[in-house]
Amino acid sequence: MAMRCIIIGWLFLFSSGAASAAERSADKWPEPSSSEAGEAKATKLKLSLLPKGAKFPEGFNCEAKPASCQFDLAYFLNDGFNPANKNRLNILFIAGGPGAMVDPQSPNPTFNLWTKKHNLVYFHARGMGQSKLDGDKRYDQFMRVDYVVEDIENLRAKILGDRPWDAIYAHSWGTVVAQRYAAKYGKPKLIEPKVKSLILSGPVDRHLANSQNARVRTVTANFKMIYDYFRSAGGDEQCTCVSNGFLKPLLTDAGNEQAGTFEDRADKTDNLCYLKMADSKKITDNLEKILPEIDSFYGSADQIVDNFDRLKHDSAFQKHFGRFDLSFFVALRYLQLTGAPDKSGLVFSVDSHSQVSAALVIVQQLATPNPELCTVKTSPFAAAQGLCDGCARLAKAQKDMMPHDDRTSLRGQYVFGVYDGVTRWLPAVMEKSGCFAGKDITEFVSHGSGEKKFVRDQAKQIGIVPGEQICPWDPAKFRHAVPTLLLKGSRDTVVAGCQAEDFFRNGLTDDRRALFEFRGMGHDLSVARLSKPGGVSDWAEKFADLLETFIKKPDDVAKFRTDKRIEGMIEKFKITDQTVAAKKPCNT
Repeated sequence: MAMRCIIIGWLFLFSSGAASAAERSADKWPEPSSSEAGEAKATKLKLSLLPKGAKFPEGFNCEAKPASCQFDLAYFLNDGFNPANKNRLNILFIAGGPGAMVDPQSPNPTFNLWTKKHNLVYFHARGMGQSKLDGDKRYDQFMRVDYVVEDIENLRAKILGDRPWDAIYAHSWGTVVAQRYAAKYGKPKLIEPKVKSLILSGPVDRHLANSQNARVRTVTANFKMIYDYFRSAGGDEQCTCVSNGFLKPLLTDAGNEQAGTFEDRADKTDNLCYLKMADSKKITDNLEKILPEIDSFYGSADQIVDNFDRLKHDSAFQKHFGRFDLSFFVALRYLQLTGAPDKSGLVFSVDSHSQVSAALVIVQQLATPNPELCTVKTSPFAAAQGLCDGCARLAKAQKDMMPHDDRTSLRGQYVFGVYDGVTRWLPAVMEKSGCFAGKDITEFVSHGSGEKKFVRDQAKQIGIVPGEQICPWDPAKFRHAVPTLLLKGSRDTVVAGCQAEDFFRNGLTDDRRALFEFRGMGHDLSVARLSKPGGVSDWAEKFADLLETFIKKPDDVAKFRTDKRIEGMIEKFKITDQTVAAKKPCNT
């Protein structure tokens, strides 16, 4: 359940429940599964696959078959949605992934608070979920972020008429869409800009050459921070692992009802004191070595998790990574999402249990000669004594690190990810660091054998446009002046390598921007999804209040940052205001 807590909280980043390449025909994607599409009933808006005036490719006879050139955009409005009520803010949410879809029946606590007093709009991007396209791969050419921008504008006109979005809240890949929408429809010279403010969480910026290496460094550093942090005083000589008292000074929420109330929250077993400190560097070094190897062959741990059953029968995978089980790759993926405990930041129990689980799985897989066997006499559990049962905690960790189905579109993940220049896996295995063309993908997949055969087969599923240029995403090409609040976690591996800082400095204009860094948080910014028995936590309420304050008065960002109440929130959330520092080149 540990991974599911994070996936359901935001539904932003990864996929595991979509159809595999083996289940798809060579030229068609499958119909969206019920788990992907969701059970919530959407409202549909019929739209053209191309903007008005654009010429359809050869083979699309729109006059004779108009349905072949249209699709239904699925969108969702919260209960009480009333654009005529000027006291209600109109907020659009754009999910990340690409491919992730929010379940409007189970929004995260922050959005749940907003639904009671504001108008929230969610949608499934074209080709995903209930906004399905024809499964023929020829239709992949209509899945581009520019077309999603036009879909959003058509949606705004449909439900708001002449009124603009008060805010667009976007996460991860969604920040790409929001940035390009603001660049086109938020221009001050327009009589009435179509969007008043942006809140961009985990903003990605893929053109920076060192971001991949920075991700590896951050993942390994996150592991080391977890390994060092969750241990009682006195070291292994006084380690008993029977009390959660040691957690009280370590967890922000240890003193109230949030700690230990729900499944997967921190408990007395989350004490790593029996792990030898001397093993830490060895494991970290091994981790730093294996991550680039995974990227070289498969692009990311995500590819391995999503296709592990098939890879168990792949000779190249068995040769290089056969000693590792599925829980190991899920643990790596988890470390890329959740962040790490920072003594100067917020450390919540809802994150801590899974962080410990991920660390234990990695320790067992990298520090023992036989990962399948666990005994207290085997390093790294040799220091376990008394009432410590490291092997029992490891068994629980391995169960925690099992993937769960989530509502993610594999088609959306692959097609938008590749052509919008956001995904890492394909450029990594193709060894492309800059721009390349669709024909380069064709050439890559044409070599059907070798150690990269599996990834070539994955890439074959994407509808390829040979002449189309594919470049790493650079927000500076869509610079705009819409007031923007950027949010990032200091331990976020997805935007490591100064991506948020570069986005801030080169994608936005002066005096209408702010960058808030949440110390210790990862890509999911878990502070936004905290709950307590019977409702939303105080932390989520304060987080929603912080964002709402920005949305209501976005025109004077400097005044927002120096407001006494906001300064109090900055202190409460352990935020580092990077607005001034980020104007200078970032040291990666």
